[in-house]
This record gives sequence, structure tokens and C-alpha cells, in this order.
Amino acid sequence: MKGVYECKIIEQNEVAPDYIRTVLECPEIAREARAGQFVNVQVTRASDPLLRRPFSIHEVTPESGRFSLLYCVIGRGTQIMSIMRPGDFVSIVGPLGIGFDIGESPESEHVLIAGGCGAAPLLFLNDAICDKFGCDKVTVLTGGHTKEDLLCETEFRESGARVGVSTDDGSCGYHGFITELLQQHLANRAPNTKTRIYSCGPHDMMREVARISREAGVESCQVSLENNMACGIGVCMGCVQKIKGATPGDKSGREWRRTCVCKDGPVFNAEEIIWE
Repeated sequence: MKGVYECKIIEQNEVAPDYIRTVLECPEIAREARAGQFVNVQVTRASDPLLRRPFSIHEVTPESGRFSLLYCVIGRGTQIMSIMRPGDFVSIVGPLGIGFDIGESPESEHVLIAGGCGAAPLLFLNDAICDKFGCDKVTVLTGGHTKEDLLCETEFRESGARVGVSTDDGSCGYHGFITELLQQHLANRAPNTKTRIYSCGPHDMMREVARISREAGVESCQVSLENNMACGIGVCMGCVQKIKGATPGDKSGREWRRTCVCKDGPVFNAEEIIWE
């Protein structure tokens, strides 16, 4: 159940240059959040910036009533958030949106593809899949422009998931795009393997993940979109996305409609998206 909460900042950690992990205390959000959901944060009590900022929920520990956010400092809102101190309180709306569907099959393999800060919601997802099916069912492919842009590699490895790494410049792991690692993985999987794919990162990367998944005939491909948001609850229509079908459930592709990423997502079946 979403609500508006005063959340206490517990820790602020710079995990890489310009990347911050903020740990907050809020038992309600920690208890209710599901992998793939997000929160809307009021980064200042003043009017500038006026709008709340959306952040993916990165990790939760319900037993301690805490959850964390992982983000890149790229604008005024994230800059303000990054310099807050432990003990400060922030107003947060959440948990918001629709999260990932990990299915019910214990036989399926789960492949997570993270591009840069797209790793933020996928660590929470990794933990959820591990808890339900075991980490031996999980493969994480994480990539970035350089090794400084690789996030959560240590956490993914420590969970017990298989991890593949790529960098565009070859400074760490495979020299090339993360989508090339995905193609290799799918080509080498055992026959008749049921595969569920989840991705978050740059738009072009997710579009390519969707194409590769479709051609490989995977069981499911879900993407977490990062359209610019304002209200976070589907009122302002600032984060609309073109979706196949004139009505929900119609995936014929002959018609399309607009939907709000904040309310009807941010997670969507990749086959529903009209990629532009």
C-alpha cells in the first residue's frame, strides 16, 4: 500500500565516482516494496526543485525496516540528495508502480541484464529470485562504458548468481556491448531451457535486449523503463509510452495506445513496447 512517509537517512556511501547509495529507514516501504517498484523523493523542503524525484528501490531489509536507493549524481535533485547527512529526514511517496513478475516455475533460468545504473532495481530483483528459486537459477550480465560504470558486481557475485561483465572500452571483462554477452549466453544454453529475461538501462540497450529475446524465443522478457516522470501517480501524463494494442491485453500490434510508465509500469513486457 503506497503512502507518504518521513524516512530517516541512515547511511550515505559513494560506491563509485558520482554514484551514491542512500540507506533509509521506513518500515512501511521496506515491508511493502516489490522488486521493480520505485519511490518519489522530495529532495528539499524549498520550492526549487519543485517536483519530487523518482528512484528505483535498490535493496530492502524488511527485518530492519530499511531500504536503499542507488543513483548517479547528474542534476540538481540528485546533487541535493547526495549531500544529505545521516539523521536527516526526507518525504517519500511509495512504493509506486508495477514490479517484475518472476513467475512460478522452479525450472526456469533467470537472466538479468543491467546497463550502468540500471543495476539499481536488479539487485532487489536478484535477491527476490534467489529467495524463491535459488541463486543457481540466476545469471547476471552487467555492463558499462568503463569499469567505473560497473555497479553491484560484488553484490551479485556474493549472492551466488553467475555474473558476466562487459565494458565498451574493454577496461573490464568482455570488450563490447552487454547485449553481445546476452547473445552468447542464449546461444550456449541447453536445448529446451525456459528463460526469463529482465533488463534495465539505456533505452537503446533495452530495445536490443527485446529484439534478441524475441528472436531467441525466450519465455518472457521484461524491461524497466526510465521515462522522465513528474507526479509518479499517472496524473500529469509526463511519462507516457506507446504500447501495442488499442486496449490492455491486445498485443496484435495493429493499433497502439499511450500508457503512463509511473502507474502502469515501470516494468513492461518488452513485446508490448513500441520502440522508437
